Amino acid sequence: MLFLRKSPISSASLIALTLCAAASHAAADTNWSGLYGGLALGGAYSAAKPNTDVLHTGYFTANASGSDREQLKPLLDDTLDGFDVSSSALLGYDYQDRNIVYGIEGDLTFMPFSETESHGPLVYDTNAGSRFSTQTTVETDFSFSIRPKIGYATGDWQVYFAAGPSISRFKTTHKFNDNFSGGTDHTFTDTKTAFGVSSSIGAGYMLGDGWALRGDYVMTYFPQIVNGDADIGRGGSAADFSYDADFQSHNVRFALIKRF
Repeated sequence: MLFLRKSPISSASLIALTLCAAASHAAADTNWSGLYGGLALGGAYSAAKPNTDVLHTGYFTANASGSDREQLKPLLDDTLDGFDVSSSALLGYDYQDRNIVYGIEGDLTFMPFSETESHGPLVYDTNAGSRFSTQTTVETDFSFSIRPKIGYATGDWQVYFAAGPSISRFKTTHKFNDNFSGGTDHTFTDTKTAFGVSSSIGAGYMLGDGWALRGDYVMTYFPQIVNGDADIGRGGSAADFSYDADFQSHNVRFALIKRF
């Protein structure tokens, strides 16, 4: 996880710094300054990684046959991932100084991520006469990012790197049921506004009359998309599950840009 989060940003930063260091004092052939807007379509691989803990507070136990926590936690922590079509609305402003282009861009991306991971019915290690089932679902529809940019322009081409904060909404649903001692049927639902970081690296080509084509790669990371605990309703009021998860997406897209 750490490598995935840091590697794209570090590599893109190195490329951007190298481009800036190589910039000449000659003016670029194309003027990239000014306000612009655009639409992008792409495909994104996204993954939610739960970190759900099973607590020994009354309902779940450990005995000579095994531990409920050791059996359940690997199942609850399975990654939920998938590929989705993405669409983005872009609005930004660039300022050009010879070959160097500075700017800032707002990015509203729609991406209908909805993935479910289910297990069971399975037999308890601690009670061979009882079975349990568990299901986790994570959903999100959009993210909004504001990214300062730095780039290098030559001829009709511009390459750039950008990074900044992101915000999104996530819904996490966890269902757990078993038939132990009369059974339990538990549902936990949490909707959270999450804050994260986003970085992108891309290249654009000026077509003429202010129109440009652009391709980019965007990596977005949210360190915490759910935070809570729940009592499944048996054995007192103490929590039996503790919920945490992070989320990241890797989005490759192509955009049509109009400069005003």
